[in-house]
Amino acid sequence: MIKKFITSIKYLNIKDFLDIICLPFILFFSLIYKIYLKIKKRKIWLISEGKNDARDNGYVFFEYVRKNHPEDYVYYAINKKCESYEKVNKLGNVINYGGLKHWIYYLNANKNITIHKAANPNEKIFYVLHYYRLFNGHRVFLQHGVTMNYVKYLTYKETNFELFICGAKPEYEYIKSNFGYPLNNVCYLGFPRFDRLYNAVPNKNIIAIMPTWRTWLKDIKNIGQFKSSEYYKKYQSLLNNEILIKFLKDNNIKLFFYLHKNVEKFAPLFTTKCSNIIIVKSNMDMILSLISESSILITDYSSISIDGAFMQKPIIYYQFDIERFRKSHLEKGYFSYENDGFGPVVLDEKNLVKNIIQYKENNYKVENKYIQRSNSFFELRDNNNCKRIYEKLTRKNN
Repeated sequence: MIKKFITSIKYLNIKDFLDIICLPFILFFSLIYKIYLKIKKRKIWLISEGKNDARDNGYVFFEYVRKNHPEDYVYYAINKKCESYEKVNKLGNVINYGGLKHWIYYLNANKNITIHKAANPNEKIFYVLHYYRLFNGHRVFLQHGVTMNYVKYLTYKETNFELFICGAKPEYEYIKSNFGYPLNNVCYLGFPRFDRLYNAVPNKNIIAIMPTWRTWLKDIKNIGQFKSSEYYKKYQSLLNNEILIKFLKDNNIKLFFYLHKNVEKFAPLFTTKCSNIIIVKSNMDMILSLISESSILITDYSSISIDGAFMQKPIIYYQFDIERFRKSHLEKGYFSYENDGFGPVVLDEKNLVKNIIQYKENNYKVENKYIQRSNSFFELRDNNNCKRIYEKLTRKNN
């Protein structure tokens, strides 16, 4: 425990030390506000997705509460200088991320609702406070995507989440049995963003390719190393596949190749000679629109396939490096792409293109076995996900 504490201290920067120095003053004002809330018999909720984000489950849930329960004291923390600020500000009750008010509200919130483990005024300070149980924070974890594998940093020992919201039934059973949470701390209620996907109508002229990250690429620093990687070579080749390009042009289809945020710095390296192929940098608003609008969703190991499966649209898993991924990226969980996946698993470019064309020729019809898997995976398939979460959080025992 001491070793972990010392390790966390060495990563502190000047701002972190300044926050530590100011902490006694912050605690003083926080105590005053705590007394104020008690006198007023008022409970507050604080929602955040991170410093600059308002595009996922957190924002969708905040929007729901503000529109359906405007009398509630629910606030959203975000950087006032980021591009998403105005969108949130129109809903009201916005506070500046990392400011004094953020600290005071975070320390006094009846519910701190986040999609990431760390959406708080100072990630490093609160990591220590949460890990050593010095401050609980009444944290509600909405997640960023359905958990499909064993993720150690999301176990109860590492997080102490008061509530872990699941988006699918098998995920709920797996988290409940393997992540060490008390029974009542894990709930299957569905994701807020599913409300937007439920009635969405796909566009037959849009295909999305959305690969995830690889941990073994994290140490690559220069262009030469990245261009030598299998990851780059496979996707660069796909973007210039002659058969795929002809298919896209003949059918007037746009293909969006969406880069993971960790690959953005190498974005200029991905090129194509086809105007029907659009290379997109990471943007959560674009993620949701591509998931909802695309006629075919192609990924590798990303949990975004779960969103596509919720809509029961064609999914293709392109897994050219499956063996290395399993050895180096994440420990295997309850989900098998071959036995539980919502579309065919392909290992090479030729079969990927073949499957894309076949889905188009079959009018994007999803095979019955994948529909059955989807029905089993989502016991809750509706647009009442926000409603269920809200009702759970407003019960007296919460």
